[in-house]
Amino acid sequence: MVQPITQKTFHETVYECTWQGKKLSFKTWKLAPHCDWAVEITMEWTTLLVTAVMEKKPDTNKGRFPLSIDYRESYYAAGKIWWWRYRKREWRPSDEAILYARLTDRPMRPMFPKWMVNDVIITISPLSLDQEHSPGELSIIGASLATSLAWIPFAWPIWWVRVWYKDGEFLVHMTESDSINASMDLHLAWPSWKINMVEAWWNETPIAIIKEWMRLWQEALEEIIVHQKKFLEQCSIQPKEITTNLPSEEFIDAMREIITPEMLMQLHGEQEKNQRETTYTWFEKLLHEALAEKLADDSLWRQAWHIRDWLFSLVKESIRKKTIHEGIRVDGRSLDQIRQIYCEIDTTKAAHGSGLFWRWDTQVLSLLTLWSPWDAELKDGMEHDQEATRWMHHYKMPPFSNNEAQMIRWTNRREVWHGRLAEKAFDAVLPNEEEFPYTMRVVSEVLWSWWSTSMASVCGTTLAFLAWWVPIKKPISGIAMWLMSDWDKQVILTDIMGTEDFTWDMDFKLAWTDEWMSAIQMDTKLTWVSVEKLEEMLDRSQAWRSAILAFMLQTIDTHRDTLHPDAPALLQFTVKPEEVRVVIGSWWSTIQEIIRQTDVKIDLEDTWKWVITAKNQEDAKQAYKLIMSTIWSPTPWEQLQWTITRVEKYWVFVDLWNKKTWLCHVKQLWAWFIEDVAALYKVWQTLTVEILNIDDQGKIQLKNVVETK
Repeated sequence: MVQPITQKTFHETVYECTWQGKKLSFKTWKLAPHCDWAVEITMEWTTLLVTAVMEKKPDTNKGRFPLSIDYRESYYAAGKIWWWRYRKREWRPSDEAILYARLTDRPMRPMFPKWMVNDVIITISPLSLDQEHSPGELSIIGASLATSLAWIPFAWPIWWVRVWYKDGEFLVHMTESDSINASMDLHLAWPSWKINMVEAWWNETPIAIIKEWMRLWQEALEEIIVHQKKFLEQCSIQPKEITTNLPSEEFIDAMREIITPEMLMQLHGEQEKNQRETTYTWFEKLLHEALAEKLADDSLWRQAWHIRDWLFSLVKESIRKKTIHEGIRVDGRSLDQIRQIYCEIDTTKAAHGSGLFWRWDTQVLSLLTLWSPWDAELKDGMEHDQEATRWMHHYKMPPFSNNEAQMIRWTNRREVWHGRLAEKAFDAVLPNEEEFPYTMRVVSEVLWSWWSTSMASVCGTTLAFLAWWVPIKKPISGIAMWLMSDWDKQVILTDIMGTEDFTWDMDFKLAWTDEWMSAIQMDTKLTWVSVEKLEEMLDRSQAWRSAILAFMLQTIDTHRDTLHPDAPALLQFTVKPEEVRVVIGSWWSTIQEIIRQTDVKIDLEDTWKWVITAKNQEDAKQAYKLIMSTIWSPTPWEQLQWTITRVEKYWVFVDLWNKKTWLCHVKQLWAWFIEDVAALYKVWQTLTVEILNIDDQGKIQLKNVVETK
């Protein structure tokens, strides 16, 4: 006998509220209950499932905290099947998925305990997308809640807010359609009333408006903080035990005896990157050799894998002490001194523009390519439906730029992130499609990396634009600033170098014109940075940004007057809808023949606008002439120059229009009678004729007005 089936019971914790006029809910204990913790977060119709899992038996031979953010694209969330014809399963992550994952990683990472080596995997799975409420903000809030509820040690829950500035007012969490034409788009992470991460783009917004963020941030965050705390109070939270890789005091003391402060001074002074790396490698080798003899006890020698990590700490301590308390940086510069810069344009010939920006040991070559409007990138993903992007910036940092012996593989997450930062920085200054209809792509090749390559790519892109007459509204320069702090003192640096990279506490990148900012990106290794310190960095950055921009403009101070002759030529024109079929011809035969003859690209837009893209103006004009000839309508007394296709005794035939031939009688060829027309005229000669009359049947009577050539 079959036993009756009973319904499974479970206790689900649900919290629902209204935030900024939108329905927001947090749910747990229903979906994915086997992981350390899972949170289902919903705003209107956008729903994410965020899970957190921590490795219980970690590998202690690790130097950095192994946090991974996995944003899983799921096309069912948008009611779609992936567009590729031969593969319907989700494949490699899109740029948007990579950006969401990194956006979540940046505010989360500094909130975990130092020296923690337990792997933490946070997985973000979109279950439903309404195309109006971005999953980016919900990803960070969900990741913070899932980590806190999973009993994983975590400093504070992170709150998140997105702000737009449109039509003279600040707006919080608008829908994607309402945010069109906004002049500011700001993403902000904020733990415990202190700033943790900033990502923002502007369009001609003065700095005074930008500083007004603070008021709106606090108002919006105060509300969401209350809601999240109420949800956390409904769940019990107990911290998990974690594993750290902090070496013993005996091991640390042994290292300090070998690598003395005097030896560490060998890293200081004006040196190139390779010189410092050689010195650092020698330190590592010396430690391995000395510790092998000094730490005879096997239990101590098992900690030798700490050498590289703790050597970092010794170098960091030395650099920070001299920089913070003496105001002298590792290469001898003052805190606000910018290293030598070299700028160059037209470095290469094949690309449609190039700009080389070289700042000490950082070298970036930006190369511009222009082509037809129909070569715009089409975005068709979970959140996009055939959106065309006519401006693309791609950042490449191959291993050889760091003197690393590795093969070049797929584009990594860092390259996607830096490429998008520079791309957004130029959105505010690019010409509109009517003024400059080209599709534009810039590839910034990092050829030598010694930090701040993202801002160097911004500067190189400006040079490439100016060199090839891309009429940008204003040139842009990029600058990176850093905060270095001690218990009782904080200092601000600009133009950081690689040796200083692992010593900073906050990274602050800014892209500016001569009047306003176009992009900001802020990361921190601290759990928070004060609003006052952020405002100070904004104010101090203006002078440094102006100095870099002024130096760049010594190479080229404005875009050239005319487009370079090697740039592709564009011709745009419209025809009547009823004439389109005539231009195309049967089975596209007419237009394909024109393309074959002139070697051009011809596109037809929905507005009946034709775009001809050619390698030069002559080919574009020839293609235009052939297209217009297919839809030409004759009018009396019009003079035309056409080709003779056939010669008889008393007349010649000329190819006039739409593949039709018309005859010109001997009486209309010359002032007196000609015995034999073939004696004077040959096939393929050019004849200038005038239309005398067009009868009711469309028959044309022609007259020769100039002798044949």
